Amino acid sequence: MITIRQINKIQKILHYKFNNIENLKNSLIHPSIFKYKQKPKLNNIYEFERLEFLGDRVLGLVVASLIFKKFNDYNEGDLSKKFSFLVQKDFLYKIALEVSLENYLIYIKNKKKKSRVEKSILADSFESLIGAIYVDGGYNKSFAFIKRMWSPHLNKLISDDVDPKSKLQEMTQKKYKKLPEYSLFKKEGPSHSPKFTISLNALSFKNIKATGNSIREAEKKAAKKVLNILNEK
Repeated sequence: MITIRQINKIQKILHYKFNNIENLKNSLIHPSIFKYKQKPKLNNIYEFERLEFLGDRVLGLVVASLIFKKFNDYNEGDLSKKFSFLVQKDFLYKIALEVSLENYLIYIKNKKKKSRVEKSILADSFESLIGAIYVDGGYNKSFAFIKRMWSPHLNKLISDDVDPKSKLQEMTQKKYKKLPEYSLFKKEGPSHSPKFTISLNALSFKNIKATGNSIREAEKKAAKKVLNILNEK
C-alpha cells in the first residue's frame, strides 16, 4: 500500500494537499489489484473507476474553458481539434509521466511489459486523480490544478500523426459534407482492463475495424487505418 512518505511526496509534486487522504488513495488503487484477491469487491464497483469517470468530465470542461478563453480567434472546428489533442490518452500519459505518477500507482504489473506502466492504465490513473481532487476540493481546486498542468502545453501544434480523427473529419466534411461514423462493434475483457473494437464508415470505406483499450483509442486507430490506406494510393 502507499506509504505516508509517498503521500507527502506526491502531494508536494502535485502542489495540492488533500483534505481527505482517502480520496488520493482511492485514485491510486487500480482495479487490477483486486483481480487476484479471493474475495473481489462487491458488484465489481471500484472507486478508481468512479473517480476516472468523474475526472474525465471535469478535465473536459476545464480544458474546453481554457482553450475557449485563450484562442478567441478559433472557430468551432479549430477548438474541437485543439480539445481532442489535449484530452487524448497519449497526452494524458505524457502529463502523468511529468509527475512520476507511476511511482505511486498501486496495480498488478503485466509481466510481459517490464518497462513502464501500460499507457492506458497511467492515462486512466491521471483522470482518476483529477476526479479525486474534484471530490476533495471542488471545482475551483481542480480547475487550478488542471490549468497549472495544461497551460504549458496549450500552444503546442497539432500534428496529423497524433490527431488522425481530426484529419479524417476534415477530409470527409470537405468531400462529402458528412462526418465519419464510428460505432462500437464489440467490447470484451475484464472490467478493469476492457478492449473495445470500433467500426468506422468514412469516405468510401465501410466497416473499418480497430481495437483499443478505450473507445477513444480504438476510434483513433480506425481513423489512422483509413488515412494510411489513402496515403498508399
